[in-house]
Amino acid sequence: MEPGMLSCEAVNSDSVGGVCDKVNSTDIGGCDELNLDSVGVEGNGGCDEVKSSNVCVECSDVGCDEVKSSDACVEGSDGGCNEGNSTEVGVEGNGGCCNEDCPTDVGVGGSVCDLEISPGLTKYWRPVCADSLKPHVGQKFDSLDGAIAFYKQYAGAVGFDCRKGSTRRRRDGVVVEKHVLCSREGFKHIISVDAKTNKVTRRRVTNRVGCKAKVVYKLKSNGLYSVHYLEERHTHLMCSIIAKQFLKVNRSLDAGHQMFIASCFRANIGSVRSYRLFKEIVGDYSSVGATGVDFKNFKRDLMAYILNGDAQLFIDTLFKRREVCEAFDFEYDVDDGDQLSRVFWANAVSRKNFALFGDVVSFDATYRTNRYNLVFVPFTGIDNHKRSITFGAGLLTREDVDSYVWLLEKFKKTMRHDPICVVTDQDPAVKLAVARVFGTSKHRFCMWHIMCKVGEKVGPVLSKDEVFRRKLNCIVWNKSLDAKAFEDAWSHIMEEYGLGDNGWFRYLFESRTFWASPYFHDEFMSGLVRTTSRSESQNSFFGSFSNGHSSLVEFLVHFGSAIGAQRHTQAKMNADCESCFPVLKTPLALEKHAMDVYTISVFYDVQVEICAACFSCRVASLCNCDGHVSYVINDGDQRPWCVELVLSDYTATCSCKMFERMGLLCRHIFLVFKDCGLESIPSRYLVDRWTKGACLKPIFDIDDTVVDQSSKVENVRVLTNILWSDIYACVGLADGNIERLSQLRRVICEQRQLFLQDGSENGSGVAGGSKQSVINSVCGVVSQQSTVEVHDPIQAKNKGSGKRLKSAREKAARKCVKQSRKCHTCDEYGHNSRTCPLNG
Repeated sequence: MEPGMLSCEAVNSDSVGGVCDKVNSTDIGGCDELNLDSVGVEGNGGCDEVKSSNVCVECSDVGCDEVKSSDACVEGSDGGCNEGNSTEVGVEGNGGCCNEDCPTDVGVGGSVCDLEISPGLTKYWRPVCADSLKPHVGQKFDSLDGAIAFYKQYAGAVGFDCRKGSTRRRRDGVVVEKHVLCSREGFKHIISVDAKTNKVTRRRVTNRVGCKAKVVYKLKSNGLYSVHYLEERHTHLMCSIIAKQFLKVNRSLDAGHQMFIASCFRANIGSVRSYRLFKEIVGDYSSVGATGVDFKNFKRDLMAYILNGDAQLFIDTLFKRREVCEAFDFEYDVDDGDQLSRVFWANAVSRKNFALFGDVVSFDATYRTNRYNLVFVPFTGIDNHKRSITFGAGLLTREDVDSYVWLLEKFKKTMRHDPICVVTDQDPAVKLAVARVFGTSKHRFCMWHIMCKVGEKVGPVLSKDEVFRRKLNCIVWNKSLDAKAFEDAWSHIMEEYGLGDNGWFRYLFESRTFWASPYFHDEFMSGLVRTTSRSESQNSFFGSFSNGHSSLVEFLVHFGSAIGAQRHTQAKMNADCESCFPVLKTPLALEKHAMDVYTISVFYDVQVEICAACFSCRVASLCNCDGHVSYVINDGDQRPWCVELVLSDYTATCSCKMFERMGLLCRHIFLVFKDCGLESIPSRYLVDRWTKGACLKPIFDIDDTVVDQSSKVENVRVLTNILWSDIYACVGLADGNIERLSQLRRVICEQRQLFLQDGSENGSGVAGGSKQSVINSVCGVVSQQSTVEVHDPIQAKNKGSGKRLKSAREKAARKCVKQSRKCHTCDEYGHNSRTCPLNG
């Protein structure tokens, strides 16, 4: 037991502090056996002995194996009875380190803590905050709810979550003792699963680390609740500033939210759309409902106003965004008639993401996103959670070489360097543009698009041959083949099926360096993406936020909402990586180190390789020559692999080249490192783009412009959003109370009259309640005297903008899927009741 820490393993107390507690506990830390004869409750300054039959004790449901009491009632939460309800006195220890001698530790994102190290070398972090926020022993509260709310406010401020723990009640149900614990208290329970059932269980992460931080409240004789015991120290760091918004103590539904959700329920709107709608109402679209005009008619008039200068307003909005943030960049171009023809934009966060994850870029044009049929081209990559992320976007009226060259040049100018690999479809214009602009990048065609065309090129007989399909897929999708093996296998299958004279297959073989996997092994990270499925997935994602009838201004707003949702998901996953960790499957220190450095999504892939190294691979032979060791490793039924290791610095290379393709070590190298006894992955093999800290740093320097992601800019938009949220909260609190509603309406009307007396213009010089004020709420305050004149674009006519000609194969497939009409008279297909022969 460490000095200064309270032990509840054996407590025998007859009278402590004027309170009679007779408690015998064999192992109160785990609540294995609890003997309660009588529990004393603090009374009017004396010793009131209360039998256990008059006391209701609530323990945790975790670990209370046996409770022995004459008439005790045991309840619990999942907090655990680590220190039980054994005594009325709590001792606050210092863990063997004095406060004035303790170093200060700054957590991720700026959370400041005092670091203490116990004699047992256990690290503790004591949060540092203002004294007014921190609870202290002896502090009194009027109610238990107020006491718990105060501790939650403290937890949210310093950066940890809390949950309710054990509760002790009197016979009449009054709570006399309440434990509030850190949410990371205890440990995850390992549930054994019968291996014979082969039941696939869902992988779950946990954030439990056995933290002992908690507060204990007790009821005093005067009816107040007092802080009886406080443990400030945590066995983990506090969360970062960016992750604080995801703490449960900082998330709640107030009365305004609840009233809005109830209204949406009556309108048959689900919870997800209710959330999106509430976010937009208190944010961008809030001014629309402030006019009192019927929404449908007002929106029709508003759209007519926007479309009367859509492109001009669109460009002015981009100009305004660049004025607000210097790191925001955009470029546009017009034709001879000053009509908008192409535009590209990327904000500061997109540029930061490209600097971190821009090694591989995929882009694919999508259509029907706006009323002008402009082609939408988002640039997509993969972040450190293996999720799609957007680097920027463009709109084009034409899909020719000049348009793509212009777009890629603006992208390159904004991002300042070429990506390692660019993945696109086989569009000839895109191929020429990529070669012209990204001279140092490796261009790769989408393999999925190529394989989809095989059925059309080989004819109806061979397209149904499953053996041919399987052999071809084994060649094309095999990542372990080298260039020579691929060419030999390709020639063999062409000769076997008589496809040597097929023009399409000859062209495919001649352009194999643009799509075949063996020709991308030597380019670092070029094997990360092999298809444009990421881009197509993002196109679908953006389509869920927009529609083909949107104006340019609407499209820009919808694009911003989609990007906001994407970045919120990324921030949530970053927060999960801070507080949670997956379950290890081996005792290797290498796996523990991988869990510490990699994100959860990436760690699962690494864990598969580590487990395969332990259970599937074996060393067939090795040769040591002057510090250079050559391993031959058998991996199941696959061919043997060769690993070269330099013992001086543990530099390893494998013939499978997984690290070169993906930036992650393969199972063969992990087997070698395990054989060498390494406890951590060498730093040269830790690629920053896969680590937890890749994008957690809140401040970035982009082109000498400092961007602080955690700062809150007090501009008009933010204050408007906060005001709408406060209004909805007030209405929710006053709902159902006529006096409150009348008072709230009186206050709002008085303030409205004051604003009307001051003048009819708001702070931006625009009449309040006008269409322009609504546009300002949607797009921001834009200049009314723009120095550039941009007209609306022409209706673009591209290959995906209208109905296309369908092939005979597509027509036949659609005909097979379409069901003929069923007759309700005879239940036969091919006719209806009017033409049924039975009605002859």
